[in-house]
Amino acid sequence: MNSNSSNQQHETLDDIIFEGRNKLYGAYFLRQEYKQIVKRATLIGVGAFGLALSTPFIWASQNSRDKREVEITLQDVKLPPAEEKKIELPEPPKPETPVEPVKQIKYLAPEIVTDEREIELPPTQEELAESKAVIGTENVDGAEIEIPPVDPDLANTKPAIEAPVHVEKTEESIFTTVEKMPEYKGGIRALGEYLNKNLKFPSQAQRAGVGGKVFVSFVVMGDGSISQLSVSKGIGFGCDEEALRVVSKMPNWIPGKQSGRPVSVRFTLPITFQIMEE
Repeated sequence: MNSNSSNQQHETLDDIIFEGRNKLYGAYFLRQEYKQIVKRATLIGVGAFGLALSTPFIWASQNSRDKREVEITLQDVKLPPAEEKKIELPEPPKPETPVEPVKQIKYLAPEIVTDEREIELPPTQEELAESKAVIGTENVDGAEIEIPPVDPDLANTKPAIEAPVHVEKTEESIFTTVEKMPEYKGGIRALGEYLNKNLKFPSQAQRAGVGGKVFVSFVVMGDGSISQLSVSKGIGFGCDEEALRVVSKMPNWIPGKQSGRPVSVRFTLPITFQIMEE
């Protein structure tokens, strides 16, 4: 009984855990050697830390022993004189050869003056031909020039009269869609005011109680004028004729433009005839 109690007192926690198990397994060995491993690791870490702290001091003391005093003597060094480069000056310009003046004869244009003074007339064509000189603003003595003779056939030749060129006027193309469509001067509001002021409801349509829209087709020319009017869709009873009458009396429109150039554009305008209920 006493031997069992004494054995139980000497058993460790590892013995209790691994009782009846294979103690040759690595875990049991690691638990047995754990304290020794921790001690060795602590000692190695403290030693490495101490070595890291002491290394700078050891290095500083070693450098202080190796310091030597070096004496430096400065001497003046004379550099060789620099070579002087000769600068070549450009040659002076050669004097210009004087040009012999060409003989000139004074030929002034007629001048209108108010006071009476002597007027120097220009030389005639015969004098110009005999002088062998060019025309200038003053008389200059110089080298004479040879003036070629005038061909008598050319002198008596009259200038040919060119026949008038007949240019055929080509028919201008009519567009339906352009970059900038034509518009009434003042815009849609001004167009509505013009129609309200000038449009009259035909009596036939009033008696028959007919109303609706009349679609008038016309061409706005390049100058803005209105031409080629027609009714593309009408309602009859005099409304078609009245719509054509009002459109034909319109002032010129702002023409449409294609590539910045005024062109003729076909335009369709709906005109409404509305019966006023009493």
